[in-house]
Amino acid sequence: MMFLYNALYTGALSLLLPFEYLKRPESLRKRWLSQRCGNQPSEGWKSKGAPVVWLHAVSVGEVISAVPLVNKILHELTPNVVVSTVTDTGQAVAKQRLQDSVRLIYIPFDLPYTARGAVKSLRPDIFIAMETELWPGVFHTMHAHNTPVVVLNGRISSNSYNGYRKIRFFMKNVLSMVTLFGMQNEVYAQRIIDIGADESRVKVVGNLKYDIEPPTVVPAWAGQLSGPVIVAGSTHEGEEEIVLAAFKRLREQFAGVVLILAPRHPQRFDEAERLIKRAGLRCLRRSMFTGELPQSDVILLDSVGELAAVYGAGQVAVMGGSFAPKGGHNLLEPASWGVPIVCGPHMDNFPMTGEFIQQGAAISVTADSLRDTLAMLLADSALRQRMGTVARDLYTRNSGALARCVKEIAQVLAAG
Repeated sequence: MMFLYNALYTGALSLLLPFEYLKRPESLRKRWLSQRCGNQPSEGWKSKGAPVVWLHAVSVGEVISAVPLVNKILHELTPNVVVSTVTDTGQAVAKQRLQDSVRLIYIPFDLPYTARGAVKSLRPDIFIAMETELWPGVFHTMHAHNTPVVVLNGRISSNSYNGYRKIRFFMKNVLSMVTLFGMQNEVYAQRIIDIGADESRVKVVGNLKYDIEPPTVVPAWAGQLSGPVIVAGSTHEGEEEIVLAAFKRLREQFAGVVLILAPRHPQRFDEAERLIKRAGLRCLRRSMFTGELPQSDVILLDSVGELAAVYGAGQVAVMGGSFAPKGGHNLLEPASWGVPIVCGPHMDNFPMTGEFIQQGAAISVTADSLRDTLAMLLADSALRQRMGTVARDLYTRNSGALARCVKEIAQVLAAG
């Protein structure tokens, strides 16, 4: 089966590689291609006598979840940490938040000969994949070099679960190469077992996203906003129109209301600006001002890594990825600020959403009812206060995954 996987992966890569190469800024291309082909320096970057921990976090969300874990590994276990990502935005956030404390790389292509080059150069003592990113080629190579593979903050969405079950015969082999699955909750633990993981290797360690060290200071520019503020974070294609339509109607009732709109992907910033202007609203891009904040209807948050802090300026948070079938995004970021949460029907990636709704910290709406729900919340400060208090309590109550994850890593390293 690995032969077939490698053949299919190679075929897809040969078609996509030119596009992936050219879409990157010229300054990144050489490093991106070299590292994805497995080329890494073997000397001059690590302390001798200490283990090497390689942690892989695909993109921005996984990187943000991993930062406290990386810092704790550096402080308690080893100074030798490699962090890999797939996306350029993930690299940028990792660089911003971890500075030069780790070796930051792009993960090699998921093929034996590319993964082998990186493993031989970096010589990791453990490979950690965040949030059940399953890489058959990398896992197989690690296994061949007797490097334990650990999945942490593991989750399996409904769609992934249904897909993996159809190829369980293949997945069972891939999962057999994993030493430990540290899953977020019992639901995900049972799913990974159902698709082929050895039950004895599966543990529930909790959700690292509850242990994200949240920002405590709102950006200075956002603190200047005087009217009611709605923050719509990590929106996807089709969702900006829904939010803008609701916001436009809200302006008829609430004078001075401001929308901060943060598209999930940077390549959609220009498109979002066009949609805002097409709706007849004044648009101000975050990148276009410093100091005093000009008046605007909508602030387009075209920056990376700032959204978590911006939620603190909002009276209400609207979760992107939940009105389009994308599985939703991190409602814990606004919860840490005590901000009430409004989400659409698609929050599959965050099963704790059900608890937030049941406890009264969040409200689930449709595109048609979004405007009325936002109006209700903006008009009722007592309701916002109650929802925000419950949201913050839920965030605090569910912490502790970080300590459990570090303990599991230490045990795997000791056993090796």
